[in-house]
Amino acid sequence: MNYTEKNGLKISKMTLGTVQLGMNYGVNNSSGMPSEEQSFTILDAAYEGGVTILDTSDDYGKSEEVIGAYLRKNPDKHFDICTKFKVTEETSKDIYNSLKTFALASCKKLSIDRIPIFMSHTEKNYIDYGERLVEALNELKKDGIIVNSAISLSNKDAFERIIDCGGFEAVQIPLNILDNKEIQNGLVKKASDAGIAVFVRSVYLQGLFFRKKEDFLVQNPNAPTLKLKEMNEKVLPVIERVREFADELNISVAQLAMSFIKDTYGVDSLVVGSETPEQVKSNLEMFNQPELSKEVLSKILNEFKNVDPFVISPWEWEKRK
Repeated sequence: MNYTEKNGLKISKMTLGTVQLGMNYGVNNSSGMPSEEQSFTILDAAYEGGVTILDTSDDYGKSEEVIGAYLRKNPDKHFDICTKFKVTEETSKDIYNSLKTFALASCKKLSIDRIPIFMSHTEKNYIDYGERLVEALNELKKDGIIVNSAISLSNKDAFERIIDCGGFEAVQIPLNILDNKEIQNGLVKKASDAGIAVFVRSVYLQGLFFRKKEDFLVQNPNAPTLKLKEMNEKVLPVIERVREFADELNISVAQLAMSFIKDTYGVDSLVVGSETPEQVKSNLEMFNQPELSKEVLSKILNEFKNVDPFVISPWEWEKRK
C-alpha cells in the first residue's frame, strides 16, 4: 500500500467507503447490509491491508455506530475517519453551533475525541455560505473538535473556486477514465500542489464499465428504463474501447479503471466500498499492482478526452416519465 503524508494525516491510497456497513446500498448489492460481526471482518481486512482512512457519514444509516463499536472493541487499531455534514437553511442561522452539535454527535457515535476529516456533503454549502462556513470550520479546529475541513464536490465547476479559497484541507471528487477533465486541465495537480488532499470516488462510473453489451441493445426488465438509442450510439462504442484498452495492456477493466486514477499525479486516495472481506482483499490486490507508465496514462488521457457529456452523466441515462 502506498501512502501520502498531508495535513497531519497518513493517507492510504485506498480509503474504505463504509456506506455498505450501515444500510442496503448499491444496485449490485445482493447480500444486503452486513451484520455487525460481518462488518467487523470487513474493517479487519481493511486494517490488515494497510488502509488508514474510513469514509462515512451520519447519512449512511448505522455506519458511524458500527465503526464506533469496532473501535471500542479494538482500541489498538486506529483509523483516521472522514465523516460528513450538511448545512440547511435552518442551521445556517448559526453555522458554528450547528456544526459543533453535528460534529460532537458524530464523535460520540464514532467513539473518537475529534474528527480527523470533517467534510461538507456538497459544494453548495460553500457556494451558499462562503466565508461564514470557512470561519465556522476554523473555529471548530481551534476548539479541537475537528482536525481538517473538507468538501465533497458533485458539480465540479466549483473545483477551482474551492482550491483558491484556501478554506479546505481535503476535497473529494468523482473521476474516472472517461470523466477526466480535471486531470486534463490541471486542477487535480493544482489542488495537490496547494497541499489539499485529493480523494476520488466513482472510478467505475456507477458500474458502467461492467455492463454487458446486451444491456445497451435490449432493455433488461429488472433494470431501470434506459435511453437505449443514446446508450447504443454514444455509450457502447466508448465502453468497448475501454475494454480493448484493457486487453491491450493484458489487465482487467477493473484494474485499468483503478490504476488510471490511483497512478495519476495528485490523487491521494480512492474511496472504494466493499460488501465482504473478500472484496476488500480483492481491491487491495489491485492497489498493490505496479503503476501504469506515464506513457500509458498519457495515451489514455488522449484517447478519452472530450467524451460526450451524455456518457459521463448517469442521471441522463434513464428515461423519465
